[in-house]
Amino acid sequence: MDAAFRSRIADPSLAGAGEQRIRWVAKHSPVLNRLARTRLADGSLRGRRVAVVVHLEAKTAYLATLFAEAGAHVVAAGSNPGSTQDSICAALVARGIEVHASHDASRDQFDADLLAVADTDPEIVVDDGAELTARILEHRPELAARLAGVTEETTTGVARLRAMEGAGKLVFPAIAANDARCKHLFDNRYGTGQSTLAAIDRLTNLNFAGREFCIVGYGWVGKGLALYARGQGGRVTVVEVDPVAALEAHMDGHRVASLEDALPDADLVIAATGAIDAVPASAVPLLKDGVVLANGGHHEREIAVDALGAGEEVRPGVFEHPIPGGGSAYVLVDGRQTNVAGGDGHPVEIMDLSFSVQALSAHLLAQGGLPPGLHRFPAELDSEIARTKLATLGIELGEPTAKQRAFTERWNV
Repeated sequence: MDAAFRSRIADPSLAGAGEQRIRWVAKHSPVLNRLARTRLADGSLRGRRVAVVVHLEAKTAYLATLFAEAGAHVVAAGSNPGSTQDSICAALVARGIEVHASHDASRDQFDADLLAVADTDPEIVVDDGAELTARILEHRPELAARLAGVTEETTTGVARLRAMEGAGKLVFPAIAANDARCKHLFDNRYGTGQSTLAAIDRLTNLNFAGREFCIVGYGWVGKGLALYARGQGGRVTVVEVDPVAALEAHMDGHRVASLEDALPDADLVIAATGAIDAVPASAVPLLKDGVVLANGGHHEREIAVDALGAGEEVRPGVFEHPIPGGGSAYVLVDGRQTNVAGGDGHPVEIMDLSFSVQALSAHLLAQGGLPPGLHRFPAELDSEIARTKLATLGIELGEPTAKQRAFTERWNV
């Protein structure tokens, strides 16, 4: 009742449906259940105030529940109104966790929800896109000195943390969870690749085989999108501004072209840069009639949807917009992250790895001892997560021989 009184959610009656989804996640999260749960039980988080601001769906809810089970006072909000699931919010409140979020909240309400979370004076922030961290520094700067630390989920958020550090604003420790191998190698690549293509299929019900895909950006997310698009029979063109990434895309067998050369032929454009203006307003007139526009990155402004004419919803989550100069473009879920706003996000087993990184990062911050600034996720914890996952799959690794160890440890021939 206390959590319900403090929370702002859409509909408490949806708790049953959300609870069903969270229980499904719990059954398919062996790494969190084996490793993170055991570590979190050591008392480090007992009584600590933890804010979880990640896409508010079932997998995030399970992570928040584990923190609460470890004795933390948890408050949750969504990192994007379009991906917030009202049934999950209701289920969390029913579990006694304070929530400030609702699906498709206005920009003003979204900001108010995040500031409400900030006003609970969190000690540890589990963030996505640095959405809460940035608002604390801008609107509640007096709270920054009391933070035990922040652990960040995304490429975009890590870039923001680096900018904060460069500006002298990072007066607390922050862990770049996104840069952990057990996060970006699997979540960004396989998780985004599978879930984005699955959401596009679900939203459009269109065939992929033989279609021309344009992937804008070839980081780990772009690599995964290109991999899955080609696996579905699509022909992939990659647009990049980084010469090394462009060369890698070429070596991976994809066509590499400028945005100006790629857009006129593209049947489906997926932005994957994590920044704004991946497809800027100046490029919008180049779009092909009937093109589908999807966002695989963090920002809903990756594609300049505002440069198109006014849209009309022609299928749930699919909006038809006129292209300046003629033709129509189909924008998915208003340009938001397609996999979470138009689907359920990454597969459970992928987020089992990512949220194990987040859980152990929060545990590390709770123990204290890290100086202010941006920190890498410890390599030994990365390896422990991977070994735990392999063990759940029944896979055992060999050990290097004494001769092998000796060879790698000596400098002379």
